[in-house]
Amino acid sequence: MRRNKGIDIARAIAIMSVLIYHFYVLVDGNRYIDYPIVHGLILVGGEIGVTLFFIISGYGIFLSIKRMEEKDYFDYWKFMKKRCVRILPQYYLSLLVIIFIGSQGFVLSKDGVWHIITHALLIHNFFPSTCGSISTVLWTMGVIFQFYLIAYWLYKAVKGKPVITLLLSIIFTVACKILIFHFVFKQMHIENSYYFIYGRQLFTAIDNFMIGMFLACYEDKIKVKKVFKYLIIIVTVIITCVWCIMPQASYRHSDSLSGYIWSSVLAVLLGIMVWFLGTYEYKKDTKVLKSIMFISKYQYGIYLWHFVVAANLIQNSPAFNKLAQNSFLGLTFILCVICVIVGYISTITLEAPDYAKVFSRK
Repeated sequence: MRRNKGIDIARAIAIMSVLIYHFYVLVDGNRYIDYPIVHGLILVGGEIGVTLFFIISGYGIFLSIKRMEEKDYFDYWKFMKKRCVRILPQYYLSLLVIIFIGSQGFVLSKDGVWHIITHALLIHNFFPSTCGSISTVLWTMGVIFQFYLIAYWLYKAVKGKPVITLLLSIIFTVACKILIFHFVFKQMHIENSYYFIYGRQLFTAIDNFMIGMFLACYEDKIKVKKVFKYLIIIVTVIITCVWCIMPQASYRHSDSLSGYIWSSVLAVLLGIMVWFLGTYEYKKDTKVLKSIMFISKYQYGIYLWHFVVAANLIQNSPAFNKLAQNSFLGLTFILCVICVIVGYISTITLEAPDYAKVFSRK
């Protein structure tokens, strides 16, 4: 199947947003608070990246199911096996490396068994004690895998009534946040981290995936003149930047109006950008575009390994620690190159074997 270059660009933007955000956190980026616009955009880089990942996941899964239906018929178990073969080898390897070689050896204890079990079953994102306990980036894998489990029924809903389904998903997402943040958490004495954890579960981020499915369903149906298309994307980019740096953005995970709607509005804005990128005509494969395609192709491996690699280098290497103090831009460039190489090696090593045949029934 021919890849959509625009979606690959969006995927590359997502992974780079997450990388820059995590590198920023690791070097205590608050010291750059004197540059409020840049500081504000980087601080929401993780939100932007994850939201794009969820939107793109919805987009890709819709088309995958659609192709299965058009080719023959949809086989749920075949669909899930393909998803597992795609994500689990690298996921489980990253867990093993982090546990046995990294800094999370604490889970190799009686108290740590629960952390290992929940991560192995991809339900670790449900529990505050295990969400991010082994690796701060792996919580998203639980959410995405849970989306796969119900994706077919969401696909049927979008295919049948796309606009109504999309609107209902946004209403449902906001309603869940109001219920949890205002009525449940208000009765409990909890840490602020709970708002983030339960504000990015499948049921409080379902609109992200549905926006992607909606775009895939309507990719050939939205016709806009080129001049208006450019106008729309310019306005959208401006609104997105304002939305990310406005004071209310700091309350995006809280019992407030911003806490209820901020992520949903961001998802809609990013969805418009994904639509623009996905429908734009790319006439030449420039060196820059080829580099972006490369990053996009190996983004999953890059995502799984980047944090543990960066944290290890910054914390344990005097050279990287010094660079972190002197030049965040230089550090980011070098770490990005290293993480891309690690993601590439991990991907070609674990995805090269034909696991589909290995695990197929005889």
